[in-house]
Amino acid sequence: MVSQSFYKLFSLCLLASVIGGCSVSKEPAPEAAYESLEYPNTPRSQQQVTLHDQTIATPYKWLEQLNSEQSQQWVTQQQLFSGQQLASLSATDFIKERLTELFNVVQISAPIEQNGKIFYLRNDGLQSQASLYMQTDLDSPPINVVDATQLDSSGLKAITRFSVSPNANYLAYAVSEVGSDWSAWYIKDLRSGEVLDEVITGTKFTNVSWYPDSKGFYYSRYPRTDDGYNEQVSVEVFYHKLNTPVDSDIQVSPGGYQPGVNPYPQVSSDGEYLLLRVQRGPSINNFYIRPLKQTTAEFKPIRLAAGEHRYLGSRDNHLYFYSSQKDDTGQIVRVSNAEWDNAEVVIASQKLPLADAAIVGEQLFAHYLQDAQSRVMTFNLSGNYLRELALPGFGTVEGFVSGSDSSQTFFKFSSYTTPGNIYRYNADNQRTTLWHQSQLPVDDSRYQTEQVFVETSPGINVPVFLVHSKNAKQKGRGPLLLHTYGGFAQTLTPRYQPEFMAWLEMGGSLAIANVRGSGVYGSGWHQTAIKNNKPKAINDFLAVADWLVSNDYAEANKLVAYGTGHGGMLVTAAMLKRPSRFSVVLATAGVFDLLHYQYANANALSWQSEFGLSDNAEEFQTLRSYSPLHNVTSGTCYPATLLSTGAEDQRVAPWHSFKLAATLQRAQGCKKPILLDVDDNAGHGNKTPVWLQIERTHRQWSFAFNQLNVDWLKNSEQQ
Repeated sequence: MVSQSFYKLFSLCLLASVIGGCSVSKEPAPEAAYESLEYPNTPRSQQQVTLHDQTIATPYKWLEQLNSEQSQQWVTQQQLFSGQQLASLSATDFIKERLTELFNVVQISAPIEQNGKIFYLRNDGLQSQASLYMQTDLDSPPINVVDATQLDSSGLKAITRFSVSPNANYLAYAVSEVGSDWSAWYIKDLRSGEVLDEVITGTKFTNVSWYPDSKGFYYSRYPRTDDGYNEQVSVEVFYHKLNTPVDSDIQVSPGGYQPGVNPYPQVSSDGEYLLLRVQRGPSINNFYIRPLKQTTAEFKPIRLAAGEHRYLGSRDNHLYFYSSQKDDTGQIVRVSNAEWDNAEVVIASQKLPLADAAIVGEQLFAHYLQDAQSRVMTFNLSGNYLRELALPGFGTVEGFVSGSDSSQTFFKFSSYTTPGNIYRYNADNQRTTLWHQSQLPVDDSRYQTEQVFVETSPGINVPVFLVHSKNAKQKGRGPLLLHTYGGFAQTLTPRYQPEFMAWLEMGGSLAIANVRGSGVYGSGWHQTAIKNNKPKAINDFLAVADWLVSNDYAEANKLVAYGTGHGGMLVTAAMLKRPSRFSVVLATAGVFDLLHYQYANANALSWQSEFGLSDNAEEFQTLRSYSPLHNVTSGTCYPATLLSTGAEDQRVAPWHSFKLAATLQRAQGCKKPILLDVDDNAGHGNKTPVWLQIERTHRQWSFAFNQLNVDWLKNSEQQ
């Protein structure tokens, strides 16, 4: 239930905005809120490294030893210091209360159908993790087949993937702990409810692909060593037969892959072939194929152009693939079962980028993005256009997974102010029906979403979503959160995020920028800001920030930069380039040491296609020019900055945040705080428990709103 105190306070702010403004004071936020900060002591070593005749000081390299006593003591001191600073802020309980209310929304994943049964993940709102449910038909009551609350009472274990056998008698599901990329696969007999004895460990990012007889499946894992699994080499594909020891699983991939090159299995939807998707980086792969039952046959390459490919399914003696090459927007191709050398284009590249595709019954579904908004079109198997699906509005679609013999599918639709609603589509009669509607504990009609295009350089127009109150007098008066990602061809599309809704509810507004390096306009848009062109993404972000201020969407002293992962790096690099542009910076799990990132783990090494490597002389010069850790200037007044990371992050090593926090704290030339927020029970952010999401966002939003001296914070203390 929405708190009455919140609406009382917010109504007062709305009234005040009409006569002069309530959301933020006119003057810059006073530094007195954090007077005389004495940061924990951080020892500096004399260590240095020479790269291409340049000497680079590495005084905090010792922080990379995450398990050393010295590093752990330092992290504890930083946690205590940040905890004390954050605990002294105004209205933190009030902000947490509102976040909790907005997270309390039923969330359901897009269901999949297998042999007439329906499966999906569901969280009723404030449960730590989503549980896995099954329905025997469309109208039957849901059965909780894997209860996440039984995996771990604190919510630190989560279901990350699942796969149902063709006969729907067995369920394989992966469980990760503390946000780790590592997972363990369990198998459940859905008839008896029994969990089988065999548990498959040593896996990351793998799918499970079932044999047509439902007696076993293929999967990928790392090779075992005496003390665990070696992730510095490639994975291999194995076949597991149900009710047999995992140690007897049979390797089916040929082996001999270089580190960072990893094969993953897929059984063709007609049950005739085994495919290996060999991943060579985030967006480069190849496919190999052999007849499924010819276990001694050699895998042969499927001749697809260099790029990213996804197997969609098989129909009429053809295999269909999503295919994206450099500088195109994605297309659908097919190859015949008799000949793997000649790929036939079924749906050619369009002006709009093809985000993904699926086969449902005898139809192809093509999910396009128009300026980051979803559009879904259907075609027959020969590529002839049929129709466009009518969507509820301005938002994001996901789903369209269906069994090989099913003509129905489900999809999820959401927007910035609408939680995910689930729809069912029947390909036979081309009808779409609402299957589940989420209820939002707020009047979303008070907000509007618009899209603008910011010319960041000649001929380059960056699409930016703006979400704000419909009250014209409030536009540009409250804190504006400018969010971006800008890398790895990832596109920020409109979807419901309770933390963003809370920001809006507290008088703020949002700007979401798909700068170059994202995938909003296809591979070409991404390719223009990788490696030596990465600074273009940073410049785009700064240009968008300037435009928002110049066009009265934000006041110069109320602009907050926010990013996670690659976005955390990008917003921090932008802040270091122009410190006066932002009042607050919130960066989570950022890659901050770009001269050394590749040594963290094998997964990080695969990012070289995005960043380049400091081993390369030309790429080194570019990396050195924007790497956040190497562009901090002592004595500069940097914005109030909160660096957040998870102690268990195995994707982006937490030492990136550790080293940058230490560097900024030493260099800061004014009283604006530089805080490090470390969650002991968090990984990179995938499957973070709901309670921990609330806690982290609570700290971030409290930090930002207090730094901006928002007036309603004072009022809330009097409620």
